[in-house]
Amino acid sequence: MDKEPIPPEKPATPPPDIPKPTIPVTPDVAPVSKSAVPLVNVRIREAGDLEAGDEKSGNLAPFNSRMIAALIDVVLAIGLQISAMWILPGFASKIAWLVGFGYLVTRDSLPFLGGQSVGKKATKLKVVTLEDKPVTGNWEVAIIRNGVLLIPFFALIELFVMLSREDKPERGRRLGDEWAKTKVVIAVEAPKEADIPA
Repeated sequence: MDKEPIPPEKPATPPPDIPKPTIPVTPDVAPVSKSAVPLVNVRIREAGDLEAGDEKSGNLAPFNSRMIAALIDVVLAIGLQISAMWILPGFASKIAWLVGFGYLVTRDSLPFLGGQSVGKKATKLKVVTLEDKPVTGNWEVAIIRNGVLLIPFFALIELFVMLSREDKPERGRRLGDEWAKTKVVIAVEAPKEADIPA
């Protein structure tokens, strides 16, 4: 018995209500010349760089730098106190602690240090008013700002305040800064003569 031939399959045709897809034609684009591309000087961040926002002079000082500066100043104050005890005779040596405390209180306003304590000079920091004016010779600001640190355990309160404000608008300002209306910033370096354009 012969098999009936199988009719060929009809090609599938889309229903009449569906439009045929159109392929977009892209216009010819002229090649860009090398001279039209602006040259950009890209600087790759190195391991020792500060975080963004902290690398410019005049910006708020980083927490770690402030702690290192404070530690240097405390060690120096202890050294001054011990030296005064050796130098001053008899009863005068009993008040040598005033030398160390005197340095800690006035350290940011001493004219012969240019308004920077030794610790802040080492870490390239500076105390300025909220209007960015130096506090050199401004003893009232220095006493308000640093005198509170002589109160027992108040330095721990200041440390807690600074840590709790790290992600807030008043970042970098401890209570002494608030009361004295000051802030600690990265010191602006004076331009060298070779850097000044003629």
